[in-house]
Amino acid sequence: MSSSRSTLTPPSVSLWRQALQRFVDVIPHTQALGMRVVAVDASGVTLYLPGGAELCGDHSRSLVHSGVLSVLLDTACGASVLPALPRPEVCPTLDLHISHRRPACQGASLWVRAEAEAITDSVVFTEARAWQHEGQVVACARGHFARLGARNTPAGFAEAMFAGLVEDEGDPRIEDKAPVGGAGSGAMTAAPYGCDIGLLERGRASGDINAWLGEVPYADFIGVTADSDDRGRRFELETRQRNVGNPMLPALHGGVVSAFLETAAALDTLAQTREPRLPRLVNVTVDYLSSAGVKPTFARCRLVREGRRMANVEAWAWQDDEDAPVARARLTYVLGASA
Repeated sequence: MSSSRSTLTPPSVSLWRQALQRFVDVIPHTQALGMRVVAVDASGVTLYLPGGAELCGDHSRSLVHSGVLSVLLDTACGASVLPALPRPEVCPTLDLHISHRRPACQGASLWVRAEAEAITDSVVFTEARAWQHEGQVVACARGHFARLGARNTPAGFAEAMFAGLVEDEGDPRIEDKAPVGGAGSGAMTAAPYGCDIGLLERGRASGDINAWLGEVPYADFIGVTADSDDRGRRFELETRQRNVGNPMLPALHGGVVSAFLETAAALDTLAQTREPRLPRLVNVTVDYLSSAGVKPTFARCRLVREGRRMANVEAWAWQDDEDAPVARARLTYVLGASA
């Protein structure tokens, strides 16, 4: 295994920052969220995400959806791969593991720092951490990316990244530092749903959890709905162009697929527990099994274990055949006190 990194020559860090911003801008989902590349150096990249109403995952407590962090961390890890290689090449996400440390407050900007820790002939190993205020990490991630090599990278891919770029002094729209101020406390991020107990109990009694989805702006932003079929509760991710992460294939953004599975798992857990208990996400691992095309995507969940304090959940997403999933997730929740 090699841990050597690119020296960023050619080109300069200024051109790399602009090239990675071009990379982010060409991805419909990150463009829709307004994600910005703040800095690039020989160790990694720093990205910025402005706080917006569409990022909310818990309307009543004004908390960011955990899936937004998945999108941000996945994008940052993927961006850190490109300058770390001898020559930019296409590197799809193999898997992503995210640990949540504290709630991310809706309305406050998010920052992420990602680094390529090691490179082999087949895989790039990355790590990242996200925060809203200095010294207070809200989530951290480890991601593995497959190297497809020059043979499977479109001709002119590297050249197109830098075509027409000129040296500059940085992005004038962003200060290159995190904001200073207080942050929300807590050991882990909240699950993506509103916590109105009456609404919670009505959804459990009726079995219709679409009312809960109405309390999750980011779920509406990416197009999550719920229904049932002969196998039980099923979730659907609508076909939306802004959910695309790879416009060349095209394919859905891996972070969006993760956000979809996280939404499904949290709501399904809320419906399945013996009593109304609010699950708070501790960690999630997503395995990407194949590219998810831009078409309807479905998910189903299984409550593996419900203990006194913890719950373990599995979720899987498919498109054409449930027996051939495009992604699988394993999630761990802390269960709050009974409602």
